[in-house]
Amino acid sequence: MRTKLFCVTATCFLALLTLHYSDAKAAAPEAVSMSLSGIQRGTSAEITISGARLGDAHSLVFFSPGLTASNITKIDDNNIKVTVAASADVTCDLHPFRVVTNTGLSNIRLLNVSALPSVGEVEPNSEFAAAQAIPYNSTVDGVVLNEDVDYFSVELKQGQLLNVELEGLRHSYLYDFFDPYVAVYDAKRFELAASDDSVFLQQDCLCSMVAPADGRYVIEVRESSFGGNERARYRLHVGGFPRPVAIVPSGGPPGQPLTATCIDLLGNQWQETFDMPAAESPSHRIWSKKDGLQSPSPNYVRAAAVPNVLESEPNADLNALATVSPVPVAFNGVLEVDKDRDFWAFEAKKDQQLEIRVHSRTPLRSNVDPSLQIYKIGGGVLAGNDDSNGPDSYISFKVPEDGKYALCIFDHLGRFGKHFAYRAEILIQSPFVNTSVNEQERYVSQVINVPRGSRMALEANVLRGFVGGEATIVAADLPAGMTQADAICPPDLGTIPMLFRADAQAANAGKLVDLVATIPLSPEAKLKGGLQQRSMLVRGQNNVDVWGRTEDKLAVAIVEPAPFDIEVVQPQVPLVRRGSLDLRINAKRNPGFDKPINLRLLSAPPGLGFSAVTIPGDQSTIILPITANEGAAIRKWPLVVMATIDSGYGPVTIASEFVYVDITDSLFEFKFGKTMAEQGKPVDIIIETKLSRPVEGTVEIEILGVPPGTVATTPKVPLAPEATQTVFPLQIPAEVRAGNYKTIVCRATVTSDKGIITQVNGNGEIQIDVPIAPPATTAVAATPAPPVAAAAAAPAPKVLSRLEQLKQQRGK
Repeated sequence: MRTKLFCVTATCFLALLTLHYSDAKAAAPEAVSMSLSGIQRGTSAEITISGARLGDAHSLVFFSPGLTASNITKIDDNNIKVTVAASADVTCDLHPFRVVTNTGLSNIRLLNVSALPSVGEVEPNSEFAAAQAIPYNSTVDGVVLNEDVDYFSVELKQGQLLNVELEGLRHSYLYDFFDPYVAVYDAKRFELAASDDSVFLQQDCLCSMVAPADGRYVIEVRESSFGGNERARYRLHVGGFPRPVAIVPSGGPPGQPLTATCIDLLGNQWQETFDMPAAESPSHRIWSKKDGLQSPSPNYVRAAAVPNVLESEPNADLNALATVSPVPVAFNGVLEVDKDRDFWAFEAKKDQQLEIRVHSRTPLRSNVDPSLQIYKIGGGVLAGNDDSNGPDSYISFKVPEDGKYALCIFDHLGRFGKHFAYRAEILIQSPFVNTSVNEQERYVSQVINVPRGSRMALEANVLRGFVGGEATIVAADLPAGMTQADAICPPDLGTIPMLFRADAQAANAGKLVDLVATIPLSPEAKLKGGLQQRSMLVRGQNNVDVWGRTEDKLAVAIVEPAPFDIEVVQPQVPLVRRGSLDLRINAKRNPGFDKPINLRLLSAPPGLGFSAVTIPGDQSTIILPITANEGAAIRKWPLVVMATIDSGYGPVTIASEFVYVDITDSLFEFKFGKTMAEQGKPVDIIIETKLSRPVEGTVEIEILGVPPGTVATTPKVPLAPEATQTVFPLQIPAEVRAGNYKTIVCRATVTSDKGIITQVNGNGEIQIDVPIAPPATTAVAATPAPPVAAAAAAPAPKVLSRLEQLKQQRGK
């Protein structure tokens, strides 16, 4: 780092208008960078957090226990100081947190906690010969500026282990990410180890070496393409701590100690015993501990209630496998040699539905890019997969017959190594349920900011696996003064709106809560599952998820009141398929508040559409139209209207109460025939019309979309309950362009004191022709008609269609 005191300030765009309502403070706070990326456990430090709209921060919420924040001080609207303390037993890891302000929750940022003492980078250290001396077993806080290279030196004894682990990219923010490079040199600048993108550290750096002689060794840190900036901060862990990159077996049953072999980057192996959680976990964290030191970050293993089977060589011959395992089972192995192919035998019964997954990148962070094949022992390949579970492999396999089968696991590119570990689980298909929440702003993980005295809403998803049924979603242990409306997800739906309310007298507060879905399986048994929420922390080109986290807690906050409220008038009539419905929305404004209010639906159920609208600043009522197509799902849908204003310092959003819209089948049936017409002559457009069920109110049918220049003399006509057709006389001036028009539409309305039901159907067609000149005639002598006897009155002549009239004129 070149010595610079820096302070990242957001663009100062606020030219405060005279606001007659209470001051609009921080909305949508953003935490961009920190003056320190981490601290040593058992210590505290003052950290400056910089970004945008942070000035009214009052707390931090940490996703992990053992971290606390105090003495939050405003520097200016975009920068705060906070004292962060880490308990002596907090885990060594990257710990996510959000800043809580009086009007919102920030994005997620990460704080590292290390077991090693922290050392600050000191310039000048940009020359190899002027490398900064640091203690063995320490953590360096540094920053790489543009074209900067940082050098650190450490004294080692011959045979002494040196591990260098760096966090850089994982401390980046959005598109402005730091892609680090690390190398280790001897005193003569001979490179002994180097790392650019470590799979184990998700594109950060990891080097391991053993000192060939006593002496001074130099560590180089830079941006891979010699870039950098004031936000390119890193934590560099240097020492003899254990750093396994593979754990075999890579998982075990919950509630039982896991004795496993640890393998480091150099291929060194040792055994350790780890505690496993009481319940199953897809990614349980463990830390290697050796000689009084521990790894700076965790390894991830699976906690699954299936027996482990360890690899026993040779196992490259399908027909020479000594052990056949019953299912369920977990196979744990290492691809150690060139083009290694590991076979595992298992026995299964006909029609068993098996879920077969190879775990490598997720959660183990192994170098293996696995491919998976299923064989029938004594037969051939039955199924195969590569990368259907992200970079890992997955097959859902229905056993065709009783017998012995085998898995074949290999690296897609034939790579190998002593730490190329994997875990293949064969599980019998069983039900599960989880929840997730949809983003309201693309690529931004959803939080809940509920203004005091108002509401906020989100879309919650119920992810059912091999199970059906109604699910109840509950956000547990909300802040005092916040409540949640009942959230019931019907069996045939996977997404529902959830509504949160905050009491007007509640205190501003932030919290992390569980979002749990429950499905009853029987009167005694219930299936439960929690939240899986992905947060993209670093984005690549085209918003590729370069680095992020999946959390199991939802961030919620009670924030300052909004200067307005909205009410949606409950419709008293249904919305029919192929119809439309006007939602009347009334705004209640605080005195002096005259900003526009932008309105939209939280979400539209299948087959429904809407257009966002804006209530002008000098008005308080507007119509938000919604439509239903012919495939709209028939049911009573709970809808939520979202209202957003620009406070002048960020957006402020509230939700309406639920409004229920009853979607019903079409009320009218129309059949459109093709109408033939001529320029300069009137014509009747006849539409077969049927009212499918009785209604209350006045029924009218209106014709729309007539050809330009024509005039419907009676564009709207009443419809009697027993009517079977509707006739619209159409005047066609001579100058109307001849042609075929497929634009005829009927709009039917039922008007009552409850409201208006509207349905629109259209596929009518009219052909307008140029008139045919009458044929020439020759005069002939008249022949007297014979006398005709008196007869009964003739029946009324048949009304001819226009097509029949034309045929008659042509003598056909």
